[in-house]
Amino acid sequence: MVCFHATTYDHAMNPDRLMALARQRRIHDLAIACGLFALSLLAVNQIGGQDDSLRMRDTVGYVLIGAMTLPLMWRQLAPRTVMAVIALAWAIDRGINYEPTLAAAGIIVAVHALGAHLPPRRSWIAASIVFIAAVGWTAVGVFWVGVVGWIELVSVGLYVAVPYAIGRADAISRATITQLELENQATAAAQKDAADAAVRSERARIARELHDVVAHEITVITLQAEGAKRATSDPTVAETLDNISESGRKGLEEMHRMIAVLRDSTDDSGQTTPTLGAPVVGTGMTDLAPAPSLAGLEMLADQVREAGVPVSLTIEGNAHVPAGVELSAYRIVQESLTNILKHAGEGARADVTIVRQADTVRITIEDDGRGSVTEVALQSGGHGVVGMKERVQALGGTLDVGPRPGGGFRVRATLPSHDDTTSPAMPRTR
Repeated sequence: MVCFHATTYDHAMNPDRLMALARQRRIHDLAIACGLFALSLLAVNQIGGQDDSLRMRDTVGYVLIGAMTLPLMWRQLAPRTVMAVIALAWAIDRGINYEPTLAAAGIIVAVHALGAHLPPRRSWIAASIVFIAAVGWTAVGVFWVGVVGWIELVSVGLYVAVPYAIGRADAISRATITQLELENQATAAAQKDAADAAVRSERARIARELHDVVAHEITVITLQAEGAKRATSDPTVAETLDNISESGRKGLEEMHRMIAVLRDSTDDSGQTTPTLGAPVVGTGMTDLAPAPSLAGLEMLADQVREAGVPVSLTIEGNAHVPAGVELSAYRIVQESLTNILKHAGEGARADVTIVRQADTVRITIEDDGRGSVTEVALQSGGHGVVGMKERVQALGGTLDVGPRPGGGFRVRATLPSHDDTTSPAMPRTR
């Protein structure tokens, strides 16, 4: 399992990065092997000749020191082979009865490599073989030769068991970190896919709604041009008006043709996402219903009230608002109320405030529910915060979304509302 996770994680990395990591490992292992070899040689010179019963180091003894330390430079590439070479050199060194040396620490490092760089079953088998061989060979010295005592027999067993346990702990730690990295990558990829899907779906809906608004205006232009043509007797003016109406009809046909794919599906995934105030699929009312506007917010609020969430709706001001801005404001309120129904919890209430000014429309939606929810949660089943941002940015407005002081959630949007060609609207009556 350890090797599987490590391999999966490594293959996800850049090849150049993998080569750099491999070089670093080789350099570290080379430094460990050479450092231990040098320390062993220095220790031999310091303790040489202190015990007459031990054999002095000669050429063979120095070769054995090298055999117990230098193979460690390959401990991660071939841990079992390195362990076999070092264990054999140690057995010969102890059998000849050379003076003790720090080179015996090579066994500790090699056993650690077995636990750290092999799969659990293979590392356990290899470490067991080393443990049995080391303890058995030391037992020979205790019972038959008498060159060592019981303390060294116990020490040899611990020299194998302790570093192996540390190596296995390191392997488990690395596997856990690798698994967490993979899960984090998968979560980040899923969140990115969800955000991209929300953006694509919201863009599709904006395109369809923009089609409705623009088609309405072109239709008005076309009808007025045709009406003016019938009312004029000037051939030149009539021809000009005829060209205007013909261009309008062609523009509508092109727009219908380009938007056909978007009208056939609610989003690019082919799945429908019901929201508050949406036309019922299959009723035939989708094409006949007018584009949503601020006048429809009262009906939207009634739907939320019927669903169990009290809603307070306040619309201030009577300034004229372009159709596209009205549509975006309606959608922002619609999405926010949908999220309140999903995430605010029982007992929550919502306050919706719309301020219509000469140059801006200010929208505030607040609830006193359970508090802030994550953006991914807001995206589930709808277009979420990502869709709102996409819509507001398309108009050049601002959006502020986040937890409300004292609990609950707040959405604030400011949409530019410029229309120099339209006179101030009369006060709206419900």
